[in-house]
Amino acid sequence: MRIDSTVPQGFLPSDLDEGFLVHVGPLYMRPHRKESREFVLALRAGAQHANRYGVVHGGLLATLADTAIGANLARTGAGSSVDTTLTVNLTLNYIAGAQIGDWIEAHVRLVKGHGRVRFGECDVVCGEKLLVQASASFYVPAPR
Repeated sequence: MRIDSTVPQGFLPSDLDEGFLVHVGPLYMRPHRKESREFVLALRAGAQHANRYGVVHGGLLATLADTAIGANLARTGAGSSVDTTLTVNLTLNYIAGAQIGDWIEAHVRLVKGHGRVRFGECDVVCGEKLLVQASASFYVPAPR
């Protein structure tokens, strides 16, 4: 099977490419809207992202949501950006599945983007199809 490797217009390679995320991507990002500070995180699902049934693994979708919310809270929250956000809680509702070759996007809404504890929500979508609804809280440690 040949997988479409094109990247939709407006998306650029993400700098979220270290540690565990090396195994997830490549990841891409673009601003959510012109008037918004939030960004969309996305990837093209490959065979390495699928489970034994050929469906994109729920763990990948959870990782995408967790990373998108945390990075948005770190980089676009109120005030200056921070270096570290630590996931305290991640809640997911799986709605639909994705297939190898699908372009998958994580759209984030910041609920509370400041302080030591921050909150965000995320819709993971493939086109118009909602795959996952997620919400998360993150802890921001004091600067060292």
